[in-house]
Amino acid sequence: MTGGRFADDLELALRLADAADGLTAPAFTGERLAHELKPDGSPVSETDLAVERRISEIVAAERPGDGVLGEEVGESGDRSRRWVLDGIDGTVLFVAGVPGWSTQIALEVEGRAVVGVVTSGSDGRRWWAARGEGSWWRAGVAAPPRPLAVSDRPRLAGGRYSLIPPLAVLSPARRRSVAVLAADADYVVPQEHGALYVADGRVEACVQLGGGPWDFAGLQVVVEEAGGRFSDLGGAADLYGGGPALFSNGRVHDEVLAHLSS
Repeated sequence: MTGGRFADDLELALRLADAADGLTAPAFTGERLAHELKPDGSPVSETDLAVERRISEIVAAERPGDGVLGEEVGESGDRSRRWVLDGIDGTVLFVAGVPGWSTQIALEVEGRAVVGVVTSGSDGRRWWAARGEGSWWRAGVAAPPRPLAVSDRPRLAGGRYSLIPPLAVLSPARRRSVAVLAADADYVVPQEHGALYVADGRVEACVQLGGGPWDFAGLQVVVEEAGGRFSDLGGAADLYGGGPALFSNGRVHDEVLAHLSS
């Protein structure tokens, strides 16, 4: 890792991730946690809100010209340069006392995600990237950084894919929408976000069936800096379309898009 255009932003993003872990780690007990349901039926915990509020406070103090867009705290400040936050991605797991959730932090500049961090407060694992600096991960708090790289498989046939949400919880209609992938590749159940499996080469592709910019932005940078590609099903790198979205090793991207549109 070397100093580049976004080195200072990445350094701040990593400190924001430390602050997030400082809240999520003690709150995650491995037991069921109190939570509320949002209008769409998805759960939200006090920790979701606390993380986004704390990150927003740090950004306001250290980068007062930057804006914030959070799943829970909403939008404030400058849109041209803002931090895109998901205090807990996978709250359904978090409140159930099940690992696999994370905090996602991204910096968006002029509509493009340029820094991304995904951090797991339950075990200290972390994935991060900045444009032009490659993509990295650590296996725990004290572990050294290691580079990430997507697989080099040129076709989906004989390869592997993952899904968010996992296949087991999809409705019959949603299962049918991605069933074509199973004809060519083996399904891998995600124990963390399937896009991270793309970034480290465990799968060639991951389809995320829905989400907001806070679900996509950080992962987009991590996957693309590892050599992969992100897009909606029309092929555009749109963070705001609501999904479905595709993360891939880049080599199989157009093939997967063709399968999903057939």
